[in-house]
Amino acid sequence: MWRAIFAGQLIVNVPSACIIIAVAFMGRLLVPWEVALISGALLAWIWWSFNVTRWRAWAIRKGCDPERLQKFAVRTGLTWPKGSVLEKTEFHTKN
Repeated sequence: MWRAIFAGQLIVNVPSACIIIAVAFMGRLLVPWEVALISGALLAWIWWSFNVTRWRAWAIRKGCDPERLQKFAVRTGLTWPKGSVLEKTEFHTKN
């Protein structure tokens, strides 16, 4: 379980943070820093929305219990609680 959570942090959240930082720093050369920061956050949210569902499917295929996975993912900031408005921004695919 903890390996799956760690992998999720590396695959989903670390790149999201890097996207925010990179777009904010590079974008501020072209637009005001506030616009660059918001743009970075929006791009990072799109990354998260696609990849959190892919990560969850991978972890379940590897044998993680879906309920426990969700519980620990919420506790570690990887996902949002089930039913929350922000959780509904996940892009679900037909895998």
